[in-house]
Amino acid sequence: MEDDNEMDWYDKALEHFGNRANCQALLCIEYYEELDSDSEPAKLLKANILIGLHRFEDAERILDEFPMDVPRPERLNHVIKKHYYQVKGDLKDLQGKFNEAADFYQKLIDLEPDETLGYILKGACLAKAGEFEEAKELHNHATQLEGDPDEAYLNLGLIYRAEGKLYAAKKAFMEALAITPEYTEAQEGLQDVNEAMALEKQIYELRLKNNSDDN
Repeated sequence: MEDDNEMDWYDKALEHFGNRANCQALLCIEYYEELDSDSEPAKLLKANILIGLHRFEDAERILDEFPMDVPRPERLNHVIKKHYYQVKGDLKDLQGKFNEAADFYQKLIDLEPDETLGYILKGACLAKAGEFEEAKELHNHATQLEGDPDEAYLNLGLIYRAEGKLYAAKKAFMEALAITPEYTEAQEGLQDVNEAMALEKQIYELRLKNNSDDN
């Protein structure tokens, strides 16, 4: 039976990682590995933490050595695969290898086709690569799924904003806020778009005036 005190160190590592305190998270997970060197979740969490510290080669080494094909109970195997595909995709994404990252996020979609996670991650990755149309399709689909449809709407708003489609961006940000009213990123996006629309109107009126004066 696993010692409660031992599990505390994994939980501490997870908490620090969630708070982006990666240096503390690494110390905790490395001590936890001393107590349980065979823990697969610990290996994947450590890879995640190393990615957060931009130690990409060390993270890749862990992932390359990770035993994906060993027999496991079905539920555990599902959880391990999900975590592995996400971490591997995140690594490739941060390395700027967007097509490779998208392939791993597609594996998440195949694993959980009714959940938002894979669609959102792949869509965000493709948007970074400039593949806006496919990214929008993925996020649009994710808005109808279980998980985080508010994040899918946020990302849609960000893409439309990048394209200069301010009305579409405003609608997407408002949809995100209808689900999660305190969504800071959506609030900031909506404010930016509203102010840009007001500025756009002001510039349009100035152009009309300038043209009238020229005539």
